[in-house]
Amino acid sequence: MRRQFYRLCGLAVLAAAPAAAQEPPAAPAPAAPAAAATPVAVAPAPPVAPAPVAAPVVRESAGGALSSGESDYVLVVGDVVQLNIFREPDLATQATIARDGTVQLPLIREVQLAGLSIREARELLRGLYDTKFLVDPQIFLNVVKYAQRKFTIMGQVARPGSYELQGGERIDLLEAIGLAGGFTRIANRGRVIVQRREAGEVTAIKANAKRMADGKEAPLEVQPGDVITVSESWF
Repeated sequence: MRRQFYRLCGLAVLAAAPAAAQEPPAAPAPAAPAAAATPVAVAPAPPVAPAPVAAPVVRESAGGALSSGESDYVLVVGDVVQLNIFREPDLATQATIARDGTVQLPLIREVQLAGLSIREARELLRGLYDTKFLVDPQIFLNVVKYAQRKFTIMGQVARPGSYELQGGERIDLLEAIGLAGGFTRIANRGRVIVQRREAGEVTAIKANAKRMADGKEAPLEVQPGDVITVSESWF
């Protein structure tokens, strides 16, 4: 009986063991689903304003291209001059230098300009306007038309005749002879006579072109209206 009892107990144990071995392991708890990522709205960056550009500085012109580059040109009868005064457009005018050397200008009336350089005339006008009419005026004076400026050369040169000085052009005696083609073969270079009208009178100026060419005598500037005679050599 006891043996049979133990046998039954052993069979029970053996029956239970495979059941325990075959029991599947507990399934792991399902992981909680990950929360869906919430998209974050990114605000667009504000547009960058361009750096302010400095406005160009505008300076008012003081009268344009009215001032003459030939400030040393000496005004003569017949020149047509143009006067402009900065910020005084009503005073702008053109005038011809009359036979007596004067011009008629606004406010100051008659002014003697012949015989003055453009620089000197400008300073004279500035002083006249500043004295009674304007405060520190800026004067611009220009020759818009030159008087006929001719000289005549005769005698022993290749091409005698009259020649015109252009604008404010300045030439000396040797340059004038060069314009006329130079001396002839029989010219007396040491004896050149220049007849010049000054203050209503004709003056004869004796010049030695040979000494001028050698640098031993100062150059003689030719003036409009001069009559130059190159003498003939007697030997």
